[in-house]
Amino acid sequence: MTIHNNRKLLSTHSFEEILEGVQPMITSILTKLRIYKDYDYYRQVASIAVWRAWLKADPSKGQLSAYIYSSIKGEILNELLKEKNYTKQITTVDDETLDHLRSEFEMEENNYPQSSNFLECLMSQLKQVERSILLLYYVEDFSDQEIANVLGCSIVASKKSGRESSKN
Repeated sequence: MTIHNNRKLLSTHSFEEILEGVQPMITSILTKLRIYKDYDYYRQVASIAVWRAWLKADPSKGQLSAYIYSSIKGEILNELLKEKNYTKQITTVDDETLDHLRSEFEMEENNYPQSSNFLECLMSQLKQVERSILLLYYVEDFSDQEIANVLGCSIVASKKSGRESSKN
């Protein structure tokens, strides 16, 4: 790659000169990679890659233009991969779908009573022993052994009653 005055790219040139000289290279890479969306963004990614390559350039390791080319292409490919992974993980939802989901949620919320009333209703459907086990285990943080001692039953019986009451 040469600068407009047919000078070779050298690490001794200023960054602005280098960047101006590689604009056709950047355009060529973007075209080869078939980038048509977010063109300006990827041109900026390429410019940053040129800057990084210019900072790290070592003339003893080869031509600066080859290093810049591989740096630009590598950075753009990395960005494309990040974008691909992001779109795989994130699902964009249009406003109509969001409104539908919001209305569904509000309908469900209206169908269920307040959480404390709901919990009281569920607890009232349990036997006294089952209520005691749940309160001792979840509220008082008793172990299975301690619950069995308080209720005067075996550990197996307290565990079984606790599991059955949790399922209901």
